[in-house]
Amino acid sequence: MLGTHPGYGASRGAKMLAEAPDLAARKVEVWACDVEQLAEQGVLERVGAFEGYALYDERQLVSPTAAMCAALEQIVAERVAWLQASARTDEAAGRCGWEVAEFEKAAKDQGITPGRFGRWALEEVERLAGNEVLGADILAARMLGPELAAQYLEIRRRDLDYCIEAGWLAPVSQVRRTVWSGGRGHRKVVEVPMYRVGDLDALEDIPGVDWEAVRATKPGRPSPLRAFAQLAPQRASVARAFVDELRERFGLPVWARFANLDNRWLIDWEPGPDGTPSKEDVAAMLAGNPVASRFADGIQLLSRQGEAIHWARRMLQPGMACVLDTETHDLWGRVMEVAVVDAASGEILLETLVNPQIPVTEGALAVHGISDAMVADAPTWDQVMPDLLRATAGRKILAYNAEYDQTVIVGDCLRVEADPQHLQAEEQWGCIMRRRLDWEDMPNFLPLGGGHRALGDTCAALEMLTSLASAPSWVMESLGEKVVA
Repeated sequence: MLGTHPGYGASRGAKMLAEAPDLAARKVEVWACDVEQLAEQGVLERVGAFEGYALYDERQLVSPTAAMCAALEQIVAERVAWLQASARTDEAAGRCGWEVAEFEKAAKDQGITPGRFGRWALEEVERLAGNEVLGADILAARMLGPELAAQYLEIRRRDLDYCIEAGWLAPVSQVRRTVWSGGRGHRKVVEVPMYRVGDLDALEDIPGVDWEAVRATKPGRPSPLRAFAQLAPQRASVARAFVDELRERFGLPVWARFANLDNRWLIDWEPGPDGTPSKEDVAAMLAGNPVASRFADGIQLLSRQGEAIHWARRMLQPGMACVLDTETHDLWGRVMEVAVVDAASGEILLETLVNPQIPVTEGALAVHGISDAMVADAPTWDQVMPDLLRATAGRKILAYNAEYDQTVIVGDCLRVEADPQHLQAEEQWGCIMRRRLDWEDMPNFLPLGGGHRALGDTCAALEMLTSLASAPSWVMESLGEKVVA
């Protein structure tokens, strides 16, 4: 019996659980929704209700069992992972470059719905952002014609033409308008180019342009923009022609896009099985092209995404790299399991449990499930380390979160007073997650989504590395038959 107290609601229950000794020591942040999930899993007992809200057992909230704490930490970990892998509606709209209403309509039309907490999965958001047709439809709803575009920028109509001739601005659509001419009621239908407001705003950041001087130029006087316009009639066509030349010569996916803010063309390509053409190869071709070389200052070979693709291709070459993962007794703790696979073949080079000689924490146990009993007869770190040195010798060591794995490994080496050798060298390590961020053009941590066992996470990281070695699907779809098999 509970006595006279009917129980506590989810919000109060969350505070009570967070103050429980085991959870408070690990600073576990508990939300009301976590309490509700505990009850849904049958770990926490509902004892009543008040005004439609469930009430929970006071005794369990004050003194949770170890099993209850483990279940709660797993629930919290899953919530945190979802928050990292999702975005609020305004953030999702911002990633797409749309207004909130535009994003919500687009998501509804595409059959995409928000998940927990009304948040949107980043994977779905990026799919929306990469839908060119959908993006064009949304942007077409907020366009300006040439006259209004010039007024928006507070420049003369001729100055807008200079921006277009310089390659800084291009119409994203055209609308048909009926115009009347002469005094006899003649009319005709014309195509009017439409410009995106965001593209007009971006003109303000073009390097080397004094917009105050442009706006101060009196009628009839030459515009400062004229010098820029004289350079660009060929630049876009030259860049595209150079891309076509690369594509035809190597029979590989090659693509380009104009970086408005940097005022330059970005050219990327997927290298062949032997790694060619390299960046140096293409640079030499650019320098040797009598037309394209004149515009070399406005062309960048390999964007962040392109660099990630080429890096991944190098790492997948035979004998080049291995992929590693660890599981630890606590966050940034001692190693309890380590696995290494060959990046080219997937061959398992090392897989072993490790006795950390210290009890596993409940939080870590809830994540990876490796108990003290499982490692009781396992080798200790000083016994495992020679095998790890042999498995990684002469190779680039890749990990999904390389900073973490290198830190805990080197920490264990120093703990047992052993020389970490090449494991300590920063240049020997490579981070798959950082390259993934470059490939996906994302700023923050992205979870791997593995199973939290060393070999499983290692294989998942290798799959991620393999996916980074290819051009995005939209590139292949846009090229179609232009790529020679």
